[in-house]
Parts: sequence; structure tokens; C-alpha cells
Amino acid sequence: MRTEGSRQRIPRGRPAFAEAQRAFVLRKLREPGECGVSRATFIFDYRATQCGARVDEQKRERYIIESVLRDGDTYITYVLRSEPAEPRKVSTDWYERATGRPRSAAQPPADDLPLFRQRL
Repeated sequence: MRTEGSRQRIPRGRPAFAEAQRAFVLRKLREPGECGVSRATFIFDYRATQCGARVDEQKRERYIIESVLRDGDTYITYVLRSEPAEPRKVSTDWYERATGRPRSAAQPPADDLPLFRQRL
């Protein structure tokens, strides 16, 4: 909650649990082999509510994960088809993903811009 004289930052970007959940999702996808794991299983049994985001990250790292909607199912099933020999590391920084290069040290931080300058 914001109070006068103090400033609370709203967290942005990937949540703290993202890396642990990413490893968990990959481990579960490796277990069943050909049948896959239902999104409902991830959400309701394992409480991995961000499983779609974690699967998307793994797809960007060159894992071949098929999303299948089987007859009579409401939720899709994720099936791991193959893994890369060397996963491509995808940056979590939006600037690096958009431009393909890292931020320069000379670039001002966002709160130094005139629009966001804090007034006292």
C-alpha cells in the first residue's frame, strides 16, 4: 500500500518462483514419455498455475513440446517430443529480446527520465 512519504515498488518481470517451476514442469514432462501431462494436472494437482508460461519459455529454448487437445478433453496436454543438445538461453529482459543486444551502461534508468522524475 502506498503511504505519504514512502514508496513501495511494484514487482515486475518473472516471479521469484519461475525458475523452480520451470524445472518442475520440465521434470514432469520427461516422466510420462509419450502420453504427456494435462494442463489440468499441472494446475489442480501440482498447483503450477503458470505452467503455460513455463512451457512457452521452454519452447523458446528449443524444446519441442506439443500442445494437444484430445477428444473429450477440456484442457490441453503438453507432450515433450525432443530436447535440444544445448538449450538456447533466452533473456528475461524485454530490451534484450526486442533489440537482440544487451543494455548499455550509459542508458539512463527508467526513473531518471523526466516523465518519471520524482517530485518532492
